[in-house]
Parts: sequence; structure tokens; C-alpha cells
Amino acid sequence: MRRALATVVSALLLAGCSIGAERSAHVIDRRLVPHGLLAPISASPTRSSGVPTENVTLYLELSQSLVAVDQAVPSPVTLRTVLDVLARGPTATELANGLLSPVSSARPITLESLVHGTAAVNLPSDFTDLGGQDQIVAAAQLVFTATAFPGIHRIALLVGGQPTAVPTANGFLSRGSLSRSDYASLAPR
Repeated sequence: MRRALATVVSALLLAGCSIGAERSAHVIDRRLVPHGLLAPISASPTRSSGVPTENVTLYLELSQSLVAVDQAVPSPVTLRTVLDVLARGPTATELANGLLSPVSSARPITLESLVHGTAAVNLPSDFTDLGGQDQIVAAAQLVFTATAFPGIHRIALLVGGQPTAVPTANGFLSRGSLSRSDYASLAPR
């Protein structure tokens, strides 16, 4: 019985794959089209559900203030991973909701070291090209995002591998490591 069924199915498949002698296109009855071929095509590929992910908190800008957003990233999550995700900037949905990321215009963002709860983060010279308030918001994004990671309390910003003076929310330049208190006025509400 199975052999006969396999033979019939094989014959039908082979017959369906042949090119007929018709000289022009014609409409095929929808009922004859195999299931799923008429379904709309997704505009974006779907991610395999077999990849374990974790949510990370990033801080983006909305009206000169920070907003916490969660994004799923592949496990295991490291501070380097979080900085890479922040460097990519907002998703299409986040952009549509008015969220911005000044720091994503200064990439790559590189973790240089992590010592006693202080992460040294290196930025390219593009960081210094950011306008006054954008540079403050970009630094705040880095501080809030990195310190959301367990065990990180302060950030030392480097530009081109060198320590740099970074504006804080109150307008002062800081050459030392930065904490959330330096950007308290930009904190999410």
C-alpha cells in the first residue's frame, strides 16, 4: 500500500514539474494552487526562535531627555554587546516614536577596559563633532546604558584612545569618570 501511494505521489509530482505545450499564460484556479503559495510574503525575515535572547536596557533621547527602552539581544549578554546595540541606534519602531540616539553617530563604541566598576569606553573623533547638547545627551546615553549593566557604576570616556573632557548636564567639563549623577537632569521620568 505504501509503495503504491509513493508511486502515485511521485508520478503526480513529476507531472506537475513538467512544462506543458501551452503557448501563452493562463489563469489557474485558486483551489489548484498548493497551500501557502498565495499567502502574503513577509517584508522582513523572521528570527529563529531557537536562539536564546535576553532583554537589555538602552537609553535613547526624546525631547532632550533620556528614555529607557528594552531590546532583545542574543545570549550571553556582555557590556560589549550592549555598547554595540547602542551604537546601531534606534530601531525603525523607536524612530517612528520620535526616539533619537546622538551617540550612534559616533561609532564604533569600544569597551577598552573594565576595572573596579568603571568602564573605559573609547569613541572615535566624530564624538567631538557633536553639537553641545547632542554631545551631552550622547555622553548621558553611554553613562545610563553602561551603568544599567550589573557591576558598572562609572564610565571613563576616551576619544581616539585618549582621555577627553566631556560636558556634563550642568555644562561643566569633566575629565574624570562619569556617573548617572552627572546627568541627573536628563534621567528618565
